[in-house]
Amino acid sequence: MTSAPFTFNLPEVSIDSLLWNLLIGIVLSVILGLHFNHRAKSKVLRRDLGLVLPVICLTTLLVISVVKSSLALSLGLVGALSIVRFRTPIKEPEELAYIFLSIAIGLALGADQREVAAIALPVILALISIIDRWRSSKPNKSGNVILSIEISKEKAEVEEILQMMESGPTNLNIRRIDQDPKNLSITAFVNFPEKESLTSFCKEFQSKYPEGRFSILDDITFPNE
Repeated sequence: MTSAPFTFNLPEVSIDSLLWNLLIGIVLSVILGLHFNHRAKSKVLRRDLGLVLPVICLTTLLVISVVKSSLALSLGLVGALSIVRFRTPIKEPEELAYIFLSIAIGLALGADQREVAAIALPVILALISIIDRWRSSKPNKSGNVILSIEISKEKAEVEEILQMMESGPTNLNIRRIDQDPKNLSITAFVNFPEKESLTSFCKEFQSKYPEGRFSILDDITFPNE
């Protein structure tokens, strides 16, 4: 007596449902990409990511549509993704948030949760816009900047420069001192509470060291320590 051969039948995917999900996914992911590109104009964000977000969303939708009704395919997906390695670094947390939001839309549509995706995306994007407006409405009164000074070694000593820096801005925090036989450079976090104090410091530096160079950067553009 011979046993019947084992057969493995793949689950059928509804083409009509898949097409509707793809259509809604295209619309929602394009809205997400446009929202990201709009914010990238005024922030330190990669603008090319806005073009990738729809692809991430639709790819996730396709994967979930295929494996959602099959345990075997789900296990195979886990094994396949375990060998994938992403080399592109995510520099800004906001970029990671948009990527996860794109994946979440694909997951919801792949599970036929169209109403959930259609309602959640506008609410989340509206919340992001509200937070942006609230941040822009708050004046930046900190005055924290990164001050970098470079002077010829023959013109000044470290103690002299530090004394001048201490007499000008407040909250002086020396971060780096570089010295070689020709040049001396100092980098520090400082605070200029008023515009007049910044102007006074610049005039004093130019009068004492006319051949020296200095640069001032707003530390809000740098990641938190």
